[in-house]
Amino acid sequence: MTPTEAIPLLIVVLLVVSAGGGDVDEMTVTFEGANTVETLDDVHVVAGGTSTVPANGSVSGDLYVIGGTARIAGELDGDVTVFAGNASILGDGVVTGTLQTISGDSSVADGATVGAVSSFDPPTPTASPARRIGAFLLQFLLLAVVGGWLARRRPALFDNLGHAITEHALVSGVVGALGSLALLVLFVYMAFTLLLIPLSVAGLVGELLIVLYGQIAFGHLVGTRLPIDRPDAATVAGIGVFLLGIELLGLVPYLGAIVQFGLFVVGFGAVLNTYFGLQRFEPVSIPDGAVR
Repeated sequence: MTPTEAIPLLIVVLLVVSAGGGDVDEMTVTFEGANTVETLDDVHVVAGGTSTVPANGSVSGDLYVIGGTARIAGELDGDVTVFAGNASILGDGVVTGTLQTISGDSSVADGATVGAVSSFDPPTPTASPARRIGAFLLQFLLLAVVGGWLARRRPALFDNLGHAITEHALVSGVVGALGSLALLVLFVYMAFTLLLIPLSVAGLVGELLIVLYGQIAFGHLVGTRLPIDRPDAATVAGIGVFLLGIELLGLVPYLGAIVQFGLFVVGFGAVLNTYFGLQRFEPVSIPDGAVR
């Protein structure tokens, strides 16, 4: 699961937990690898990899699946909610609460026990061409409006962002990779208590806005290379070309995902390094003779 996919779903989980009104003392999240869940405090989120409640194991709390796979072979005293990914109740597995599937897949093996099972069936397939086109056009419209306005009113922002992307791509990429991961972990762990959940949601929304701002910056760079004189029109066209290129990269196995991630972290780092484009970024240099 990419960061842009994980952040909105984490926001949804936090909103659901907050709306439930429960006293949440701890939330844990797994992103990759094989994980054995032998203890469970309040809420556990499966964002990637595989999390397993082992046979003969007994844990208490709620499980949310937004990516990867959850396997319950023991007893879970709580609810399981699937937003994406897969959840399987195996063999003699027990879920005392409700197994609710919003999206993704869930299965209950013969012999397993579940308190209640519910699912949400969308009126149209989520991966239908019409839905994908609609989501693309909506994203393009939002980014084009903001990008076109900034190109007219604050062109210096794009100058600083473009300089950080083109002249210091490696530094921006390193800062983006470390910064996006650190902020994601910080905002998730801020949700340990019910009091901090609103701040965590606000932080995740802010991180998503940084991602979108980086996409606008890339779109502006593409637009400067198009044969269009007006800066705002060139930026709008460049955003369209960039978003279309991102979609096409998603069709290329492995390599496409690597390039997408690279663009994501470079854009993220450029936004951070330039303070959202307000300041030109120049790496610190060591004067000659300072190191002996």
